Amino acid sequence: MKTLFVSLVVIFFAFLIGCQENSITDPLMNDTGAEFTTATATEIDKDLVSNYPGAIKLNGLIHDPSHRLNSFAEIQGIVRYKLEKIYTDSRPPRPALKVNLYVNADLISNCPKSDLLWTVNKTSEDVIHTSTAKDPVYFLEKSFRVSYTCCAPLNLVLKFQVDEKVVTLISMKLEKVPGIVPILDPEM
Repeated sequence: MKTLFVSLVVIFFAFLIGCQENSITDPLMNDTGAEFTTATATEIDKDLVSNYPGAIKLNGLIHDPSHRLNSFAEIQGIVRYKLEKIYTDSRPPRPALKVNLYVNADLISNCPKSDLLWTVNKTSEDVIHTSTAKDPVYFLEKSFRVSYTCCAPLNLVLKFQVDEKVVTLISMKLEKVPGIVPILDPEM
């Protein structure tokens, strides 16, 4: 009797395990439309944090110069940065700061023509020659092209205050790309 009971329990567990869905071979589906799994996204995040340890959150409204006078775009994103003290190749070697920036931002506009999400996903590297003054402060202005704009090409212009330890965002604005004529719309 004991053997029959143990056999029935073993068969029941084998049946229960055999009827479960195999999650190892099922494809991972993510509603966000990303092309990578959660493990890959975590690895990318770790690389970003190790390559760009500092972070500045972007959040707010920016005037949109490609539309009506009182048109604004909402920005949400992050600027990651890395500061590194280096010495230039000049004779004699001069101290400098190497500033690496990674901008990842989404902008939501009020464009009547398009509901596409505007994006900025760019990197930059700059070298600031430092002085021997006590606690020097430097200013850095960077321009990043905004992708998927509807009516005129735009740049996201970020102005930073840089010292030897931290990068601080002072201002941000959208500017029309100079030299390119915007698309005219008689309804606007």
